[in-house]
Amino acid sequence: MTANFAQMQTAFDHEQLQREQALKNARLGLLLWRFANGMAFVFFIFANLLMRNVQPSWPPPGVERLPIGLPLAITLIILLSGAAASRVLKAVRANEFGRAVRFGMATLGLGGLFFVGLLAAGAQVTPSGAYSSIVWAMQFFHGLHVVVASLLLGVVLLGVGRGRYSAERHWGVEASVVFWHFVDAMWIIFFLFIYVL
Repeated sequence: MTANFAQMQTAFDHEQLQREQALKNARLGLLLWRFANGMAFVFFIFANLLMRNVQPSWPPPGVERLPIGLPLAITLIILLSGAAASRVLKAVRANEFGRAVRFGMATLGLGGLFFVGLLAAGAQVTPSGAYSSIVWAMQFFHGLHVVVASLLLGVVLLGVGRGRYSAERHWGVEASVVFWHFVDAMWIIFFLFIYVL
């Protein structure tokens, strides 16, 4: 009987070890993905800098500087959405799934508001060659990431509502929140390069 128990204990420890290793691998994969995707954002920043470098001034002569009011407002909105996303993960880790869903819905709502604001900000850009092209490209690329992050978080929230996650097992929630924060951070950088510098 004791030998049987020892075998069961060894099997249990092996399964736990495999789950822990799988989680470490998933986290490493997400880190590598963020690095690779971050390089795509860096590409747009370098393209912006190169275009600035060949112009006598930025924006180029004859092109008015973009208004900063709406972009600043949507920047605050995306930062609020990041705070709400953090609360989703915190609530799941505390097994408070109703709160997690409410904060998740707030995150998605703020993300949707940001996206609409981003479209409106893009509509304020007058076609002007290189200047408008890089602004629209950066905004489109970021907007695409907001849509993907929203879809990912929406799927995760369905899982939260169905009891798929717990305080012990919440990798999907963690990954979607990390992705949301990645999108937040990239917008701050893009905002600076498009509207401030």
